[in-house]
Amino acid sequence: MSHGSDESLDRIRKERDLFLRLLELSSQEDPTDFLERALHLVLELAGARKGYLELHDGSDGPPRWSMAVGCTDEELEGIREAVSHGIIARAMASGETVATASALTDPRFSGYQSVQVNRIEAVLCSPIGERGSGAPLGVLYLQDRLSPGPFDSDDTRHAELFAR
Repeated sequence: MSHGSDESLDRIRKERDLFLRLLELSSQEDPTDFLERALHLVLELAGARKGYLELHDGSDGPPRWSMAVGCTDEELEGIREAVSHGIIARAMASGETVATASALTDPRFSGYQSVQVNRIEAVLCSPIGERGSGAPLGVLYLQDRLSPGPFDSDDTRHAELFAR
């Protein structure tokens, strides 16, 4: 087997693991452990350095639940700041996945202080589920890739599958 085939087989195994873990959700009374494992798997599949997940209870207040992977406290504060404006706010308002190869150079986001301070490059942000009003229940946010370049269409597909 060639090196490329090994990578393809490994990616297929990881996708299978993601699908199986997502199916487990329906049987979980406390989804925290499931969500943590699934978030780690999505990060691994997408080759992301950082990930953030938050869920709301339908109110406009702070999230009911959140989790971060690979983020310092300062970076996490910057991500949470972006909930009210910026990349996360755009995904939550539109109900659609937002992706950029570099938030630093993307005119939609380059003016935000958190983007400049944290030197945010590649981002993939998917809204989670829908409330009765059609507004998302939360957000899955992936930031910075382990290798240079943007998140690709497979990464977007995986994030959206997780978010659904």
